[in-house]
Formats: sequence, structure tokens, C-alpha cells
Amino acid sequence: MNEELLRLFLDVVQLGSFQKVAEKNYVSQRAVSRQIQRLEQNLHTQLFERKKNKIVLTPAGEFFKKRSEAIINMLDATEHELHRFSYRGATNLSIGYFSPFDGLFIHKLLAKLSPTVNAFVSEESVEHLVSDVLMGNLDCAIVMDNYGFNNNYAQMGLQTVTIHRDRMIIGISERLGHNSEVDLATIQKIPVTYYSNEDSSYLKQAFTSSLQGIVRPAEVLRVPTYEQMQMLVGSGQALAFYPEKLIKILQNPLENICYLPLAGKSNQSFEFKLIFKAENPHDIVKQVAKILQVAND
Repeated sequence: MNEELLRLFLDVVQLGSFQKVAEKNYVSQRAVSRQIQRLEQNLHTQLFERKKNKIVLTPAGEFFKKRSEAIINMLDATEHELHRFSYRGATNLSIGYFSPFDGLFIHKLLAKLSPTVNAFVSEESVEHLVSDVLMGNLDCAIVMDNYGFNNNYAQMGLQTVTIHRDRMIIGISERLGHNSEVDLATIQKIPVTYYSNEDSSYLKQAFTSSLQGIVRPAEVLRVPTYEQMQMLVGSGQALAFYPEKLIKILQNPLENICYLPLAGKSNQSFEFKLIFKAENPHDIVKQVAKILQVAND
């Protein structure tokens, strides 16, 4: 199994046709089919069901798709990160974030850092960010805390700096949101969705805990892109949680979404925190913490 074969497999999944993949790669359909057959033989399992005029992933294929995406993402990120070492004499900084909302603080940070700082930015799930900081793969990361539950980062050996305080509100389609609040009955009738670019239970746990049993975990579903979440909410197929202050920066009137408080749940506050190793933090991390605090004032 090699990188080229994994990328070919993901192309077939995305395009849904051996012929389309063949046209994209300027090879014959038979060549693509043979490569996929070779992959299945190497794995000793069937990845696709061949049906008339279409191919469908098997359960094993769905599992392999997630693993392949993770492997390719890691390879791409590694290649990108290795380019940092070509900047001789520059100060290196690796920082992570998990959503477009905390990503806004990354933009503020990059605008204030010296051009001599070579910044590597990584988008990951909250769980992945925490483990990467602990393992030294990231210098620091921005995470959400004190919403539904809170983590004892000090016990993990991590220091935290609060960089933003906000409260959660609900996004609902303009076709459905005619009141000044979203009532609990609506929450129970319409699925709740959230965005994370990789498998994550952290946000699901936060949202279900904050609602105290109003929705079950099975009714809170992850989508892999922010655009998909906005489409589902705008079309009335789902609800989603948003930071009240930050969505005012990112909201797009063409998405047809109302952003309203949740009725009967006055305490929807939470925090974004910068986390980093408590023991001997690098000078650049101290500088990041100072900049983000100042940028938030």
C-alpha cells in the first residue's frame, strides 16, 4: 500500500466512478479498476460494491476511507511542516485551532507576530490538539472550555490562558426562526449538528452536557466542513451552536440563518483558552499568550 494508491482510492470515493477518476488522471478505466482490485487484494477485503452504473462503499470501505483520509492529512501536514526547517535562523511556532471561530484569533496573532517567526498552523479536533501539545507536536493550541464541562488542564501539566469569553446561541433557518428565542421543543424536534474536520466527541459531549438531557448524543451529528453545517442549518435540516460575539464577524446573510438565544438556558457561557506545557514554556509561546490577551481587550 502506498500514498499514490490511497489518493486513488479517495478519488474514487469522491467522484463515485472509475471512469471519472480515469479521466482526471489521464489513464484508462481498466487501469483504475485494476489498481483498486490490487488494493482490495492487499487488504484481503472488499472496499466497493460494484452495481450497475455506480459503485458504493462497503462497511469496510467506509472504515478504510476514514483511515485513508487521516493518513493523507498527516502526510500533507508533515510535508508542509518540514518546509519550516528551510527557514534558517527563524523562530518556529506551531499552534493549533479547532474551528473557524477560534481561528479568528490565529489571524489576529499572525498579524502581530514578527515576520521572522515561522508559524505552522494546524486545524485539528480538540482531543487531537490536547494530545499534540502534551506530546510536543504543537507548541500551543486554542481550545474551548467551561461549557457543559471543564477539563483539569493543570492536572495534565498544561497551563491555560483565557483569551475569549462568550456565550452560545442557536443558529436556525430563517424559515423556522420567527421568535426572539429558540425554545426547547424546537431543539428536541430538529437534529443538532456541529463542525469538526476530524472525528471528535469533545464538542458533542459539550453540547449534550450543556442541554442537560434535552437531546441525546445520537441526535448531535458531526459534519466534516463548516460550509456543510451552514447549508444544513440554512435549509432547515439542522440546528447548530455558535459563539454569539464571533458569529457576528463570520455570518453571511446569504446563508439565511437567524442566530438566537436558547429559551430557558440563561447560562450558555464558555471560554476559549490557549493551552501549552506548564514546564519551561518557550519565549515565543509566552509572546503568543501576551498578544492574544491584548488582542482580545
